[in-house]
Amino acid sequence: MQSLTRILGSWGPLAQRPSGSELLHSSLGAALGLALSGLLVWIGAAGGLLFLFAPLGASAVLVFAVPNSPLAQPWPAIMGNTLSALWALLLLGALPALPSPWPEAFAVGGAIAVMLLCRALHPPGGAMALLVVLRAPTLVPLGWHLVATVFLLTLALVLAGLAYHRATRRTYPLRHTPPAQARTPAAGRLALSNDDLTALLTRFDQSYNLSPDDLGALLAAAEEQAIQRRFAAVTCGEVMSAKLLTVAPTDSLETVADLFHRHLVKSLPVVGPQGELLGLLLRSDLFDWLWEGHRRSRWRQLLRVRPPAATVDRLMRAPEIRVQEATPLGELLGTLAQHRVQFIPVLRGTQLAGLITRTDVIRALLALR
Repeated sequence: MQSLTRILGSWGPLAQRPSGSELLHSSLGAALGLALSGLLVWIGAAGGLLFLFAPLGASAVLVFAVPNSPLAQPWPAIMGNTLSALWALLLLGALPALPSPWPEAFAVGGAIAVMLLCRALHPPGGAMALLVVLRAPTLVPLGWHLVATVFLLTLALVLAGLAYHRATRRTYPLRHTPPAQARTPAAGRLALSNDDLTALLTRFDQSYNLSPDDLGALLAAAEEQAIQRRFAAVTCGEVMSAKLLTVAPTDSLETVADLFHRHLVKSLPVVGPQGELLGLLLRSDLFDWLWEGHRRSRWRQLLRVRPPAATVDRLMRAPEIRVQEATPLGELLGTLAQHRVQFIPVLRGTQLAGLITRTDVIRALLALR
């Protein structure tokens, strides 16, 4: 009974239910794309130049519903349909008396072989080849006119898909990465090259289901999710460094320069009278200010001008990121990977409780291994 349930379950739907926006986006896009193709047919109806063909509907499903699939990209869509129609015409021209079901079988099988050889596999191409055989008395006499019609209408559908996806902020077509630059951001985080991802797709026979970019994004997202789950029980307050070296906004910059000289830090938190975080002072900002003062000091000496005392609030800047003690450490890892900050302030309410550095995170990673 369990075996029967498992077998029947494998025949059920595997895809997740689409969101409302995804359902509307796909169906509306396909309708608009075929409407454009129908409009072109209507414009050329007087001379019988163009006509709709059923496989174009299958192409619309791929272009508008799964635009990230390698099977839906412009080259496979346009050339897959066109080459399949051309192959079927050549087959029927070479073997006109071949009895059924061999013309149908050879048309579809040969179309698949041609599309694979031309790196243009597009499932509606198989339907295109079968359609030519089934409607041979009507379609074969058209010859090159049939091939041109398939090419032009598929091209119009792809161009409609490109405009529609761009208007709705979706990526289509997929960006081809040159070999010299074949490293996606997701692959870079995984220490995998584009060739590594391609080899994985080939190894698991997924070359025509996913692109290397998609696989890299999925692996990076899975790795990030796993890290977040692993660190869900570890809070920033448990990892932070509580020994703080801080400055006040009224401290003189000369005093702070001495602190930077005595301690190997690149930035210092600026706190108020109640310990609240006010901002950060960067070593680089202070050194730039000191250098400007050195260049102007000779003129000040000649003019006997005494510069006003400068304090920290003159150079401090707002912190890019701040977290609370109870924030899970896993939520912070992606932030550290994207921002080049020296440390992240950890707050207890509005008061500064500690700091998290990359060293603190690495120490936590090693402790959980």
